[in-house]
Amino acid sequence: FTVAPAETLPFEDAAFDAVVCQQGVQFFPDLDAAFAETARVTRPGGRFAATAWAARELIPYFVAQYEAVGEHGGKELAEDYEGAFSGTPERLSAAMLGAGFHDVAVRRITFDIPLPPLDAYAPGQLSSTSWGQAIAGTAGEDALLRAGRAVHTRLAGHTAPDGTAILPFTANLLTGIR
Repeated sequence: FTVAPAETLPFEDAAFDAVVCQQGVQFFPDLDAAFAETARVTRPGGRFAATAWAARELIPYFVAQYEAVGEHGGKELAEDYEGAFSGTPERLSAAMLGAGFHDVAVRRITFDIPLPPLDAYAPGQLSSTSWGQAIAGTAGEDALLRAGRAVHTRLAGHTAPDGTAILPFTANLLTGIR
């Protein structure tokens, strides 16, 4: 595992047969530069695949979390949350084509994900995000717990009697050849 900015990877040209990025591209400060760098380290004929969350409205868990972040963290934090959903098919494919990849395709994929009891999972999962940390940092741990509980409450219609839930999560799967 190597920690490095996506825009300046510490690898030789054409070092990899395949490059994969799972749920990261939507957070790159300069997507075009990151994809150009990805192309640089991928051998000709090599493959690149990435996933990014689809529109927030397609993912009930994230709709509930977005609303809780806005309620407990404020409008500015909720606007920051929108960045997690900036990996639109148009944006991703344009950046890939611009970096020199071909046979670029973006497919929407949805999986039903079983989640543990939401009363404990939602606050814990929110605490692992930058938005949850911002809520805790500005309003305290109690506000973070209330925000997590708000996610749980908003998903009550999806929750089984034992508190678990099976929710659809939708992502954009981007593929291309160098």
